[in-house]
Amino acid sequence: MFDRRTAILCAGATALLLSSGVAAKPRTHVVEMMTQDPKTGKRMVFTPRILRVASGDTVTFKPSQPTHNSMSTPGMIPEGASGWRGQIGKSVSVTFTKPGYYGYHCLPHKSMGMVGLVIVEGEGRDANLEAAKSVRQIGKAKEAWDEIWAQVA
Repeated sequence: MFDRRTAILCAGATALLLSSGVAAKPRTHVVEMMTQDPKTGKRMVFTPRILRVASGDTVTFKPSQPTHNSMSTPGMIPEGASGWRGQIGKSVSVTFTKPGYYGYHCLPHKSMGMVGLVIVEGEGRDANLEAAKSVRQIGKAKEAWDEIWAQVA
């Protein structure tokens, strides 16, 4: 049971954390949609392909060429979360508020393996993991997802 002294100490500690900047502030991350990664030579990739973020963070998917987009993959986002569909050749920013695994792809280049994963940390993060892993993939997208899931495990 809280007494007055405990309540005052808790309020003081909270105020100190908030004023010191220790409390987590939402961050913005950039994922580049690339025809060819100059570092690895791989074609049709998102860089980074796997991104871990905190709940409340924003990810901007930025095309290096006008032929790419980013869109959520059906069945690969947490239940109750909103999907997205960026326009071809345009940046799209997505704010992630629900912990979980968010699979996404480039619509014109999915068959070439242009897929990626955002992992939003927090309580309940793994609730959609098995559902996301079970989504049927074909061709190079399947190979890319096999690599991604091996890295995440």
